[in-house]
Amino acid sequence: MDFIVATLQRSPELAIFLSLAIGYWIGVIKLGSFSLGTVTGTLLAAILIGQLGIVVSPNVKSIFFIMFLFAVGYGVGPQFVRGVATDGLPQAIFAVVVSVLCLFSVYAACKIAGYDAGFGAGLLAGSQTISAAMGLATDAFNGLGLTPDKVKDLADHMPVAYAITYIWGTVGTGIILSLLGPKLLGVDLAAECKRYEQEMSVGAPAGGMQSAYRRLDMRAYKVRDRIPPGTTVAAAEARHADDRVFVQRLRRDGQVI
Repeated sequence: MDFIVATLQRSPELAIFLSLAIGYWIGVIKLGSFSLGTVTGTLLAAILIGQLGIVVSPNVKSIFFIMFLFAVGYGVGPQFVRGVATDGLPQAIFAVVVSVLCLFSVYAACKIAGYDAGFGAGLLAGSQTISAAMGLATDAFNGLGLTPDKVKDLADHMPVAYAITYIWGTVGTGIILSLLGPKLLGVDLAAECKRYEQEMSVGAPAGGMQSAYRRLDMRAYKVRDRIPPGTTVAAAEARHADDRVFVQRLRRDGQVI
């Protein structure tokens, strides 16, 4: 065990990839219809492995964080643009309301619990699953004129709070939306989904429309010209060279050869 810990501390890149491997393995495990998912599983594995006192280079943290933000933006960006183009004003108002409530709830929790700005930034980023908030908070800490040690302490507190609260930010959201939310609103979720499906015209195809999907697709040709028995494939193809006909198989005496 000591050898494994020393190896991970000496080579933190092994700890990173070990967290990914264990996280993906945990994420796909299902308990009934529930699973953590790869992101939450990786964070949980990283929290456990991080207890071994593994120090990761700040440059590596920045590079991986930028890659993560790029992947999120690349996936969500087109959806955001389409949403603004169709329902811009209601979405903008909803975004303002949610942002104010999220910020106020996190601020109140930090005041009650006595958290510093580092834990508060991590709590906001994790509980609301807003990873970009960590980058903004880091820039804000560097611009406050604090001592390097104080900035380092705040920056170290962020990922701890982020990793712990992100688990509830993803799992809790699913539980509230699927179980608690419909009960509070008095909504039959299954019936509403069927109604919305019909409204968006993604149910059964409309009359006169057919799907282009075919499980099996083939072309069969019946040769009307008499081909003398014993004719080779090369000779048969030569008779229809202008039509670019190629013989792959033929049936003779009821057998495909």
